[in-house]
Amino acid sequence: MIGQIYLQYDEESLTLHSNTGLIRRAKKSIEEVQYIENTAPLHFKVEEFDVYLPEQGITEAQCNCSAQNCCKHILSSIFWLQKNQATTSNDQNSASPSTHESQLEPTQTLTVQASALDQALQLKDSVLFKKVGKANLRLAFEIWQNWQQVNPACNIEILAEKIIFKTEFSENPILFYPQTGFEGMLSDMDDNKKNAVHLACIAYLFQQQSAELWQWSEDLQQQYHQNSQHALNKEDIDFISEIKNLCQQFIQQGLSHLAKESVLSLHILNMQARAQNLPRLAALLRQLHGMMQQLLEHDIQTDEQQIFSQLAYLNAYLFALEQSQQQTEIFTRLKGAVQRDYQAQSTQRLIPLGCEWWQTDSGAQGLTVTFWDEQQQHSREVTQARGHRLDSTFSKESAAQSGIWGSSLDYLLQHQIQLTQAKVSSEVNLSPSTDTRFIQIDPFKKLSLEDVEQMNIGLNDWSMLHQWIQPKSSLEQNPYRYLLLRHQQIFAPELNEHEQCFECRIQDLHGTALKLSLPIEVQYQARIKSLTTLFNQNEKIVATLVRLDLSQQNIQLIPCSLILEKKQQLEIFSLDYHSPRYKKSSLTELITGRIEKLLQQKKQWQTPPQQSTLDIAVQQTQSVLEFYANTGREVLDPEDKTKLKQLAQLYADLGLEVVQRSLISGLEMSSLAAALLKWRHLFLQIQRLSYHLPIERQVMS
Repeated sequence: MIGQIYLQYDEESLTLHSNTGLIRRAKKSIEEVQYIENTAPLHFKVEEFDVYLPEQGITEAQCNCSAQNCCKHILSSIFWLQKNQATTSNDQNSASPSTHESQLEPTQTLTVQASALDQALQLKDSVLFKKVGKANLRLAFEIWQNWQQVNPACNIEILAEKIIFKTEFSENPILFYPQTGFEGMLSDMDDNKKNAVHLACIAYLFQQQSAELWQWSEDLQQQYHQNSQHALNKEDIDFISEIKNLCQQFIQQGLSHLAKESVLSLHILNMQARAQNLPRLAALLRQLHGMMQQLLEHDIQTDEQQIFSQLAYLNAYLFALEQSQQQTEIFTRLKGAVQRDYQAQSTQRLIPLGCEWWQTDSGAQGLTVTFWDEQQQHSREVTQARGHRLDSTFSKESAAQSGIWGSSLDYLLQHQIQLTQAKVSSEVNLSPSTDTRFIQIDPFKKLSLEDVEQMNIGLNDWSMLHQWIQPKSSLEQNPYRYLLLRHQQIFAPELNEHEQCFECRIQDLHGTALKLSLPIEVQYQARIKSLTTLFNQNEKIVATLVRLDLSQQNIQLIPCSLILEKKQQLEIFSLDYHSPRYKKSSLTELITGRIEKLLQQKKQWQTPPQQSTLDIAVQQTQSVLEFYANTGREVLDPEDKTKLKQLAQLYADLGLEVVQRSLISGLEMSSLAAALLKWRHLFLQIQRLSYHLPIERQVMS
């Protein structure tokens, strides 16, 4: 029967190629459909328009109305055909009674055709490669490679007449009716990305069924990373422009009204960035996707302000990447390095400092172990991590057991080692690759406190903290995320009800006090309990490994691990993995007791400095920007425009003419979304440059 494929389309299939509203209107117009000819393609008259339904399926259907792609008239014709299939079948039987197939009913025709799987396996890989083009071929290969590492990443359901693919790129499945060919695959993804995902699905199907029938071209993997190391090609520039536009579209939609389809598209863009050898851009897109996904899931750890900041940073990064092509060193750093580009290196002596189990706002989680490189005289980090929901078997416990470089976490924290085949991506980061080989030197406990001081491990002078925190540029932060602080004295943690955290004061060799913070959140509960218990047991804590949290203007130093001195020997105590022997008291009792002790001693931190005029002005400006980014309004209200002009004059009075010019020029831009992204990044940099270290003196009252 001519047009057999149209009888197989259900409403779900048609929705993927159109939308529910269009289908609803099409059903109401079935009575207006006139069946004209039974030859291929089938010809219909709907209202005053001509509709043609070819055997290749709905993706090739045509109508001479003004609508682009699928229209109401095409859908009405398909619904009419499904409703009147007996009529069309009889017409075709009488037209060609000599053929065996023409004597069958439509349902019988399906039984003599090859199954959907058999038809799909008749596709030729080389033919499909030419159809999708080089850019989509590279992206499809990257997606297919990623699916080999994450299982199950693509679920396949094979039915008699169609094959269903369920992937992470779309909430709705991808439908493949093999008799329509590759072009007839149906999905609700963007047209410029669907071919790559569809090709990856077909490749994955072949792999599951008959891998020898599918061969990626031999030179594909070489071409995959043959992009110039110091320049962007036309595909890269077009891709960057696409992401810039997407950043503005998110602001125009309003961050409080994110669409799931738009968020899912970021996952495909991440794959494309990796396929085009732009690993740092891929990481930023992956992080943004995770943050937006959490916001959609109403995760309280993520809010619109964080996403606004990330979009502004991404927009500024894309501009800097384009402008840095003639500056080899800067371009290489902005472009980033993939794991396979890690350079081989050896280390003479790595001394463990501690570890942290962490989880980011994007949902990624991992284990980071920090070492001191005696030769280079700075810290090194190695991280074992997984992206959001990419590996259900990866957990806090499994990460500690499998450890890094084939050794458990406990072993690494108890031994000094030498790496012989290390892979490094920067002066700080080491690869967790299992190809790395190491030699055990000495147990960590053989070190004495005098040895640590003699080797100058970490800091014991808080005035040196600025060089570890001061940003190098608007797009670069100091590479050191962890720092070992050697203190002369440490005081028991005290509850700060106003800041909702436990604070612990440590003093350097000059007696200057520095405040460490542990927020009262679920992920820090075990750390608070362990730290409090160690003080109750009078353990001697000589150093603390802290993570530098630079996400806010008031920098936080978050304890991760401690170095204890016991019987003239040192040992590392992880606040995430190790547990002291607890007395019979609950966490609630410990907190209550700490509050009572705090009230009795009447200790207070010195009153923090009053906010400066600049701080207040920046906060007021950010408040206006966040309102428009969240709501998606396209034009500033007259009152807000006046307020921004007044603030611009205030910045000029403070000597910040560059900020004044930015605000005035932004008010004249045709796109408010573009101006909001530009302003957001500028004011974030102002806040970064006016950070506050938690160095204070304690006042007794």
